[in-house]
Amino acid sequence: MRQFTGQRAWLVQRLSALLLLCATAALGIYLLIEGPPGYPAWLAFARHPAGSTLILAVTAALCLHGWVGARDVVLDYLHRPAWRLCVLALVATALGLVFLRVLVVLAATLAHAP
Repeated sequence: MRQFTGQRAWLVQRLSALLLLCATAALGIYLLIEGPPGYPAWLAFARHPAGSTLILAVTAALCLHGWVGARDVVLDYLHRPAWRLCVLALVATALGLVFLRVLVVLAATLAHAP
């Protein structure tokens, strides 16, 4: 928890927000120009090394951004240390499972590549 305190937490949250904003803007522009892609297009994107790297980077940014935000809210509004620990453990577990799920799906996608 001490790794993301003060200025580090502020910087992590701002950089992750910037990455998420850029990814959302790029996806929005792509959807406006090309229209909604089908399953084969998404599969090709996920199988490409740059696409899978981008998916992992966006997921990591989303998890870090969510962790810093949730941690700040919990530290501000939960004053009992036992409650803080429980809620922060639940949030960390949930975010870790989200990232792990994306890793598993990407690994399965890459394993079944032709």
